[in-house]
Amino acid sequence: MHKFHFTTVVSKDHLYKFIAMYASLSIYCDNFKLYVLCASEIVYEMLEVIGLEHVKLIRLKEIENEKLLKAKKDRIFHAYCWTLKPCFLYYVMINYSKARYFAHLDADLCFFDSPGKIFSENKNASLFLTHHRNSKKFTHFYDISGIYNTGFVGCKNDDIAKEAVRQWKNKCIEYCPIKEDTVKKVFGDQRYVEDWPIDFPGVHIVETVGANTALWNVTDYKVTLFNEKVFINKDSLIFYHFSGLAIVNSTVYNICLYYHIDDENIVNYIYVPYLKMLKNSIDEIKRYFPDFNEGFFKRKNLPNTHFYLLKS
Repeated sequence: MHKFHFTTVVSKDHLYKFIAMYASLSIYCDNFKLYVLCASEIVYEMLEVIGLEHVKLIRLKEIENEKLLKAKKDRIFHAYCWTLKPCFLYYVMINYSKARYFAHLDADLCFFDSPGKIFSENKNASLFLTHHRNSKKFTHFYDISGIYNTGFVGCKNDDIAKEAVRQWKNKCIEYCPIKEDTVKKVFGDQRYVEDWPIDFPGVHIVETVGANTALWNVTDYKVTLFNEKVFINKDSLIFYHFSGLAIVNSTVYNICLYYHIDDENIVNYIYVPYLKMLKNSIDEIKRYFPDFNEGFFKRKNLPNTHFYLLKS
């Protein structure tokens, strides 16, 4: 039995980031299986050729049922991918149940330490959520994207977690808007989990600031490097959520679409290592599929916030 069964949804646009996420997870976690829902057939075919250890590929048609196909018709592709997050997590929890813990991982995460530390915070908990911990300039986003970030959602293998994810899945199938609905207080898949601490026992809000550190909170923290490990304040950085990062090519990136990151430690200790992993991902995929050009942005179409040239 594996200790962890992780799930993720991968589209063509996020293929490079997924490869980097998997590479980082492989370094810092053992005894896991990563279940990958391929949002298009080309993603399945490419990953099947590349062949990643610890990965189980699932075609979209394997989980799509009448309700999902109906939802697919009434929302854009991005919103449908958000819909698939709890659907796929529940599918794996039911069909691949021999694990101690489950967790959904967004494809744009990167691990710098073991995810096991998150679950060790509260071994009696059934559900694990990460608070956005928004910095001052992002506090207004609480009214848009909610309190918790669903780039990571952890679950113990128990009935409480299964019921919570089942309800999350059903709500997303019913309604998963691409833009915030301030009346219903819904934004994609994300705000539905806000009810969990009220509706379910055993919900643990992750305490370490080293879990789900991201552009919306990192400026509140002191980032340091000690014994080759990155620290966020006094906590080890477990994973960083690289939302808001755009790839121009294998050496040019806009690392933050929202603002310029002035703290050189954040750039050098967190972003640069990730960019090197992305370059390796691009090089690896290009080695197999030289004509694959998804996931890139034209520089002229991006805001001039923080472009970064990765030196060889």
